[in-house]
Amino acid sequence: MLLATALSTICAFATAQITVTNATFPAAGDSLVYAVDNAPLGINPATAPGGPQVWDFSTLQKDTSLSLVYQQASTGNQASNFPGADLLTKSQAGETYYNLTNSKFEVLGYAGADPAGFGLNVIARFNPTVTERKSPLKFFDVSQQSTNLSIPFSAAAIPDSLLGGFSIDSIRVRISSDRLDVIDGFGTCKIPGGTYPVLRQKRTEYTTTGIDVKVPFLGWLDLSLLIGGGGGGLGGFLGTDTTISYTFLSNTEKEEIAVANMTTDLSTVVDIQFKNISSTPVVEPVDEFLGSIQAFPNPAVEWVRFDCTNLTPGDYTLKIFNIIGKCVWKKNYTLSGTTSFRMELDGFKKGTYIYSLVDHQGNSVGTKRLVVLKP
Repeated sequence: MLLATALSTICAFATAQITVTNATFPAAGDSLVYAVDNAPLGINPATAPGGPQVWDFSTLQKDTSLSLVYQQASTGNQASNFPGADLLTKSQAGETYYNLTNSKFEVLGYAGADPAGFGLNVIARFNPTVTERKSPLKFFDVSQQSTNLSIPFSAAAIPDSLLGGFSIDSIRVRISSDRLDVIDGFGTCKIPGGTYPVLRQKRTEYTTTGIDVKVPFLGWLDLSLLIGGGGGGLGGFLGTDTTISYTFLSNTEKEEIAVANMTTDLSTVVDIQFKNISSTPVVEPVDEFLGSIQAFPNPAVEWVRFDCTNLTPGDYTLKIFNIIGKCVWKKNYTLSGTTSFRMELDGFKKGTYIYSLVDHQGNSVGTKRLVVLKP
């Protein structure tokens, strides 16, 4: 009797776990639709490892929405820079190129706004490529990967206020990323409008940004050696950021059921992106490198100016979030084309913030980092 009970328990435990296959990889023509809750309350994605578990996210609110429309890579404006790519997605920031195999869905790189936030357009290739999804995925699977970007451009493209008085010929941004993915849980995930069997993937990522400057007669030098880890407007871009997220993956849906971004101590949910069951994608033509917002100066001290380019005429909302995802400031604007507006920082403490500009339909023009420095 005890043996039968034990076997029954083991069988139930085993059958509760799903395997996620490459049937959930995106394909050309797919439109994946998501909603985002920028301030989720009463939700805990960071439960202890194991299963079966129930993650109840059914109270999530749809603050913004977004669609990822996958197209044949050959239709891209920058396809020649990514030979061998299978798919691409387009946004107002640019184009992202992907590769598909039977076991991997990989990001090759992108063409668009530079990752350091200088407001420049670049062609960026990951070396090696970034694996976003593997197949098959099962409970207890572990994956590690590292990748690098190196993006050179002329110092003439950088505002003088950020160069700290140095005479510089050119600049090279280096971004390295170390990622650890662990399938650490399984069970059921509830979101508004649906319930799914899932695997939970915990992703821990360390992203280090370095900047090399080419100085006359000296050649390439690490900027941190020149400024001693501080000083100079570019100093705010240097260093290592840690991000932790939980992704809930189904074996039937191509969208991730939910992606929860956490504070590094796992005490607070910053935001949750989830499958938007009640909406269908609205696909509009996206021209190359259109629609952007950029903060200047960044880091900022007393004030910051937001420079917007190529905006469709209409109503927009600018929101600023603190590091734990709480909206600490927002304002509505009527904007069109290329325009700028200034904001005083009297009420802001020293630290890192996230700013996001969205249109009246909730579509994001850009979400980027703002560093505020105080004496």
